[in-house]
Amino acid sequence: MGVAITIRLGSLSKGEKRRNRGRLRSRFPHIGSRQAIAGIEKHFTSTPTLALAGTPTTPKDVIATLKAAIDAIDAAAAAEKAFHDATTAQHAAVAKGNAVVKALKILVTNQLGSAEGVLNNFGFQPPKRTTPDQAKKAAAVTKRAATRAARHTMGPRQKAPIKGTIATASSNVAAAPAPVKSA
Repeated sequence: MGVAITIRLGSLSKGEKRRNRGRLRSRFPHIGSRQAIAGIEKHFTSTPTLALAGTPTTPKDVIATLKAAIDAIDAAAAAEKAFHDATTAQHAAVAKGNAVVKALKILVTNQLGSAEGVLNNFGFQPPKRTTPDQAKKAAAVTKRAATRAARHTMGPRQKAPIKGTIATASSNVAAAPAPVKSA
């Protein structure tokens, strides 16, 4: 019924076992209960009553109480494991669902458009358009002007008055002498 938790102490030295015994008992309280049951069964089976905290108790009652504590600890450990497993499954399902919703929003936007009514039918919010403030606009204007100056680009209105000119041959060429008639 209970979940058995095995702890390997065999590889530890005696000093390490002594140092870790308190930590192990605080983390796994059923270890002490199991050892107490083993001790009672070994040393007090023939004793009819035990005086625990001034109350006479039979060894069978002590063992039953300790076994109930062990069962409760094991049940809590099983519930904790089930909780962690359920939480892991929940995280995986949420991640998968978020991916589907993201893909669905892209599909809806591409096929049906981004109108507010259409997006609201699917539970999506339309994209919010932020208007830049004056400082951002001014920075954009100066950056644009600097880029145009660096690239030597012009708009259509700046290009309109510029007309191409054909370079003419210079008139410095000497005229050829007239042919001389021979007599």
